[in-house]
Amino acid sequence: MIKISKVVPFQSAVRAIANFISEGNFRFNEKGLSFKAIDPSQIVLVSYRADKSFFEEFDVEPNLVGLDIDELNKVVKRASGSDKLELDLEDSYLRITIKGSLIRNFRLPLIDVLEDEPEVPEQDYDASVEIEARVLQEALKDASLFGSSVIFRIENSRLFIEARGSQGTLKTEAKQGELVKIKSKADVVSKYSLNFLENIVREAEPGNRILLELKSEAPMRISYNIGPANIQFHLAHMIL
Repeated sequence: MIKISKVVPFQSAVRAIANFISEGNFRFNEKGLSFKAIDPSQIVLVSYRADKSFFEEFDVEPNLVGLDIDELNKVVKRASGSDKLELDLEDSYLRITIKGSLIRNFRLPLIDVLEDEPEVPEQDYDASVEIEARVLQEALKDASLFGSSVIFRIENSRLFIEARGSQGTLKTEAKQGELVKIKSKADVVSKYSLNFLENIVREAEPGNRILLELKSEAPMRISYNIGPANIQFHLAHMIL
């Protein structure tokens, strides 16, 4: 039995996963809950971890539970912020109980997800940027006016976000400051899918910090906290 009183961050985490993954395995063990999967296009790897302390109650046997993530998302978003969630295994089903002014019981069938759990790649990055989510989200909205891809460039401890298309170009500069912290041991330039990146940062609270770790023409690691839990994405680069 698992009891969740922090409903909103759990809903956000499921939405963030469902943006890319339609089905996958949730791993339950003595440390908590985790999820790792690669989207069907092989562009983004999603890794989510919620420690045992995230839950009001966490009494489970180690288990690997395969679920349709889209269906899970539909169910958990029916809860309001003041409700509580209970998760429990019943035969070949996951029972989800939403407790509030009403008590609602949902049962989702378990499915066999045959893909092996992916290894999170180890990468030596040349630069890292800690940026307030709102600042990055707005910069990406600007970039979407002109292109379907975005270039991240780090030069002399300054971050440039660039986009170009037939309708025009954008070059945004973010300097070191309260909202942006940049560390680099080398200049970096790399290109990424704008649509994927917008979906990655969508569930970050505007005032939270997002960590970007970059290397020229290499995948980018994006991570941030959703409540007390952490979600991480590895986004494949595009050819410049």
